Amino acid sequence: MIYTRDREIEDLIEKYRALEPVMEERLNDTLRELGSSVIYGITHRIKTVKSVKGKLDRKPDRYHSAEELRDILGFRVICYFEEGIDMVAGKIAEAFRVDMTRSKDKRNLIDPTSFGYLSLHYIIALPDSDEYPEEFRDMWVEVQIRTLLQHVWAEIEHDIGYKSTFTTPREVRRNFSKAASLLETADDLFSGIHNSLVHYKQEVISSIENDCADNLYLDAITIAEFTKRSRSYQKLLKEIAAITGATVNEANPESQLIQLDFLGKRTLGDLVQMIEREHDTALRLAEDKLGGTDLEELSSTVAYYYLYRAELVNSDCSPERIREFLSLTSKDPKYIDRNVQWILKVRSDNNSV
Repeated sequence: MIYTRDREIEDLIEKYRALEPVMEERLNDTLRELGSSVIYGITHRIKTVKSVKGKLDRKPDRYHSAEELRDILGFRVICYFEEGIDMVAGKIAEAFRVDMTRSKDKRNLIDPTSFGYLSLHYIIALPDSDEYPEEFRDMWVEVQIRTLLQHVWAEIEHDIGYKSTFTTPREVRRNFSKAASLLETADDLFSGIHNSLVHYKQEVISSIENDCADNLYLDAITIAEFTKRSRSYQKLLKEIAAITGATVNEANPESQLIQLDFLGKRTLGDLVQMIEREHDTALRLAEDKLGGTDLEELSSTVAYYYLYRAELVNSDCSPERIREFLSLTSKDPKYIDRNVQWILKVRSDNNSV
């Protein structure tokens, strides 16, 4: 009898092994468009014979055979933030059949030591379609959707071997409660920070597009959106690219912040004024450097390169100050010397006109 049950469980597990790559592929395809900014990772596992038998033995009143289990094959989708859980759930509900009678939203649990299990558990199956073999259509699997911190907590909890209030010493339960509280607070704070940044970015975009962003301080978000959306910057960038007919490749402008700070630019208004003031000189410097070349590609930050040098040309800063500025982005003394001499020559030529 024991052998027969073991054999039945082994055969069932083999069926789930055949289902595994099919389910994995569809789940990955379904969630791909959410991208890495929402999903940290997707893992999965198949229960062993020992694990299946253990669950059946622990819950004989609930399960009479292994076929009744819905978590022999289990997936875990790990999101960075709480709001990602509902985004993932929505995509899964569109692409799979979901057994809502067996699925559980455990995020409303009150138990202070249950932080690691405050996740959404869906019981899903492939669509009832000729696209998949008929034997797969009635095979159900579990998908747990949780945040990264919830995942970390659950893994630590499992590793420690925490079981229940009845099997764990009181002091240990107290410490689990304190740890759960701290992690849940951190999870909420990270979600709040993320939502604030999303809202801030939307406000920045609106301000730039409506030409009312002058008072916004320069940071990673404002410089990125300004580079993409500022009409004055984009005009100069296109004029520079037209010198050689080059295409423009988008680049992260965050590295420009240290150079802008050196030049005393603190707000987008300061940046706009620099573009208005230095536009013609920057374009002339670009023509001097790029004219006659056959460059086919330029970075979207190239206009900053010539704006900075135009600012240095038209200022009265010393050669030492120019050298200090160039040292922010290069440690090559020959490169720095060439650029110092070039800037000073252009300044001299301008003064002699």
